[in-house]
Amino acid sequence: MNNCVRFLKDRSKLNMSIDILMLIVLMAMAGIGFLIKYVLVSGEKRNAMYGENVNLEFLGLDRHDWGTVHLIVSIFFLALIILHVVLHWKMILCVLKRMIPRKSARFAFVGFVSALSLLLIIFAFIIQPQQVSHQNIYRNRTSQELNEDENSKEIQEVEEPAQLPEKSITSQNNKEHLPNESDVQRKQKKNKDDVEKYDVQGTQSLHSVATMYNVPSTHICNELNIPTRLASERLGRLRKRYGFTMSDVSRVISDYKKQN
Repeated sequence: MNNCVRFLKDRSKLNMSIDILMLIVLMAMAGIGFLIKYVLVSGEKRNAMYGENVNLEFLGLDRHDWGTVHLIVSIFFLALIILHVVLHWKMILCVLKRMIPRKSARFAFVGFVSALSLLLIIFAFIIQPQQVSHQNIYRNRTSQELNEDENSKEIQEVEEPAQLPEKSITSQNNKEHLPNESDVQRKQKKNKDDVEKYDVQGTQSLHSVATMYNVPSTHICNELNIPTRLASERLGRLRKRYGFTMSDVSRVISDYKKQN
């Protein structure tokens, strides 16, 4: 106990210890940021590197979990910064007096820095996020672009028969019994769009997905052969254990919506 009191009274040792901790925590913040940005990638880049329906993790945590760790480390670093300023307050005042001799200018500078610092730390709690709908976006292409492509294909389908050589009567009769290829493609595309509009991520729990799309979690569990007691587990972990894909979950939701 006495050693601890002597250590706290020794300002040089205390300041050195705080500075070392600040350096370690700062490097941890940077390392976690690099991990989230360049290793646990998300979206189109992840699909290009590892294929679809893959959730990246490190030490059992995905990029969202590491984001939470990054926040905790940042709060700890902020506490160390405040402690560092408190312990060096007299020195800071002396340096400020030499840098800005005029008292009014010094107060204005301190007020500006304090207000800016306060704004930067609380702005996330006072702003309103911009709501952007991605319902009509499919693989970074808008529905208008898809409609234009579909219209151009229909025009080509109309023009193609005039350019093709005449077919025999027998082959034409056979074609009459076959389904229209464009109709089949449209039906396949519609089924695919019906499935993909129910976006499912591996970081979501099965229960949260069921609540989001108003589908009983027991129905999803039964269709994917998952015990109902695991409905609160994340889909990324359940996928590894039971061998389904995120597309399978979306398809189950789509089929339920069609039947009900």
